[in-house]
Amino acid sequence: AAVSGMASEECSVLEDLCLSQIDNTGWGILLEVFLVLYGFLGLAAICDDYLVLSLEVLCVRWRIREDIAGATFMAFGSAAPEIVVNAVTTLKGQSGTGVGAIIGSGWIAFLLIPGFCALSTEGPLEIKRRPMLRDMIFYTLALGLLSWAFYDGKIDAIEAVILVVTYLCYLVVVIVAPIIRRKWRERQGEIVADAKSFVELVEEEKSFLEIMDVKDSDTLQLFVSEVLEESASGETCCGRVQWFGEILAAPLSYLFMATCPPCKRGSPYECLYPITFIMSFGWVAVFSFIVSTVVERWAALSGLNSGFFGLFLISVGAEIPDTIQSVTVAKRGYGSMAVANSIGSQIINICLGLGMPWAIHNAFGKPVEIFDHEALQVAVWFQVGVVFFSFSIFLGAALVLRLKKAILHRRKGYALVAAYFLVLAVYASVTFGQGDASS
Repeated sequence: AAVSGMASEECSVLEDLCLSQIDNTGWGILLEVFLVLYGFLGLAAICDDYLVLSLEVLCVRWRIREDIAGATFMAFGSAAPEIVVNAVTTLKGQSGTGVGAIIGSGWIAFLLIPGFCALSTEGPLEIKRRPMLRDMIFYTLALGLLSWAFYDGKIDAIEAVILVVTYLCYLVVVIVAPIIRRKWRERQGEIVADAKSFVELVEEEKSFLEIMDVKDSDTLQLFVSEVLEESASGETCCGRVQWFGEILAAPLSYLFMATCPPCKRGSPYECLYPITFIMSFGWVAVFSFIVSTVVERWAALSGLNSGFFGLFLISVGAEIPDTIQSVTVAKRGYGSMAVANSIGSQIINICLGLGMPWAIHNAFGKPVEIFDHEALQVAVWFQVGVVFFSFSIFLGAALVLRLKKAILHRRKGYALVAAYFLVLAVYASVTFGQGDASS
């Protein structure tokens, strides 16, 4: 009766894409599943092929330093799906979905992606200690501020601004810390090679991820060529997934080609990168609106809170491209690149992905309300446990034994993957237990 009542609601494209008219039928549910899956595919394609590319050209043309570019524009491109999902759900008054998606992305970034990276390699991965320790400290700070911000179920302007300021502090540390360390090493009499700028590195035709962590040019060229060859021939698991994804994404590829100028560095359309950025960001907003609307509809039908679906569904779809990318890079032995990229992007997810839309919403005199904040508080505490567990796995032995780099081997990989599914199971049992108690 409840479902049939929902099906008789008025059709509203902006409110629920008229899904209320079809979600009491079998074909309607199948259509909604297709919309969610294809929405995730569209987000991955537009971000990787157009949005990030336009931001890279922007950094080159504006002659932005590579450390600033990495912590701002390129990090934004990587976190764009989660950021826009939260912006869309905030405007619709359903912020719980966006918060859940970002916390769920943190579970994946700290447990599942490093675990898969460790299991996909023959030998142990070496991970730089300082960047990981820095990112874990700032992420823990951001997580604590997030918990404080929505403790009462409302986000005020000052709380949103504090999140944004935290990101600015992180940016300052990213920029200043290498300079201080370089000066210190020079005072100790060490010979420190001059670091190349972002522009110089891109002009050597290296991509952003390669710029940030790979220094040897011969190894770099071999790494890129082998990955591309194996992906094209389908010899690796990631290559087969990419091949299947390209078939499904063919209609999207033609759509994006018709609306987003190919602004690759050195191409005739490079100067059109602002149009590419605007159009690609628009497509991100469209796909985020579709995914969040379907998920919110499922939440209404099931009686579960929207944050639960954000944790278990949207976060997984948003992190699939990062997972495939990190595993591909880890198989070439670049552990720091694979793991640090996934963890570092979570800081911008919380501080800007949540803080910026909330600050803008408050600027118009509308405080943000999070209706399922109690369940999300539980998720935050789960994430705190995840961070400490990851810290012990990654950096515990390295700090105690004073190792230069953290070691991630297969046994740790199994532990991380098992911990992810344990967190999902325990949180789901806690959520359903609270629901039964309240009813």
